[in-house]
Amino acid sequence: MRRLLDRMVRPFGLRVVRRRPAGPVYLHRYAGGYDEYRAAQIRHNKRKLKNVWADETTLSAVADHIEACGTGARGICHGARNGFEVEWFRKRLGGEVIGTDISETALRFPHMRVWDFHDANPDWAGQFDFVYTNSLDQAMKPARALDAWAEQIGPRGRIYVEHTMAHSVEHAGEMDPFGAHPMTMPYLFFLWGRGRYQLVDILEIEAKKNNGMQAWVFVLARASPAPGESP
Repeated sequence: MRRLLDRMVRPFGLRVVRRRPAGPVYLHRYAGGYDEYRAAQIRHNKRKLKNVWADETTLSAVADHIEACGTGARGICHGARNGFEVEWFRKRLGGEVIGTDISETALRFPHMRVWDFHDANPDWAGQFDFVYTNSLDQAMKPARALDAWAEQIGPRGRIYVEHTMAHSVEHAGEMDPFGAHPMTMPYLFFLWGRGRYQLVDILEIEAKKNNGMQAWVFVLARASPAPGESP
């Protein structure tokens, strides 16, 4: 029966899976490994190409924080799909901002690049004042993605990770393989980032403009050097 239902819902970009145990963190396992993950991400990207998760309320809070920190206006937005946040930041901050997406559809939009955000890019190392994403839930290996992003910011740069209850375990699966309760995220950032990056602030958004959901933006910076180490 499960296989029959799975075939019925597949054309709509859905999949029937066994009910998983409740918990604070979930990471979807792909039977076909990375190739299956990549194919799923591209398929769902094309299905949702016109959808926009980013909203002006949240992006304004991020821009205000960037300006208050004085880090600069050169940025990169990962998992940006149709580039909405890229264009928004370019207009608001007046800086050079680009975006990435794993799907080749990224090339349809200005200032977008086709790139798997898990992968390091030597050309981007230390080149950005900020990284913004609302797509960490789309990471097959979130710790690896964050390591790559931490390499992309300069010494005073910041990483802004938007998270809501829609990014939690209950909503994770093939399309969004990583799920974690917002209150679990600080622990994960500490666990993953030791020696590389650290949580320095949390922006609380009472209600996103486009869907009314509460959001948290976790602000990460390069880890401070240990006593006796060079900055």
